[in-house]
Amino acid sequence: MLEGLHLAWNKRFWKLELECDNTLLIEIILTGGAVDSRLTELRLIHYMLIRSWEVRVKQIPWAQNTVVNLLVKIEYPELLKFYLSSIRELLLTNSNMSALN
Repeated sequence: MLEGLHLAWNKRFWKLELECDNTLLIEIILTGGAVDSRLTELRLIHYMLIRSWEVRVKQIPWAQNTVVNLLVKIEYPELLKFYLSSIRELLLTNSNMSALN
């Protein structure tokens, strides 16, 4: 999550919707528990979220995040590129088929 926030900030995305399937993490962030956490990463996430941008934090069910969870575990960059291009093609096909209906 922290790396994603850094990436979005560096790419100048000033409006962001942050989705996470970790219910406990989302609860800690939304209730302000990350401010004084003993975990450095939680405090850093808090400091990223209070910057001058609009970030909406949202919990999503784990089942809706399975593709991302699988992609994160891929160790070989070339294989990841292959999977991402395949997913892109499937999404485009699905989008085109939806437009026809």
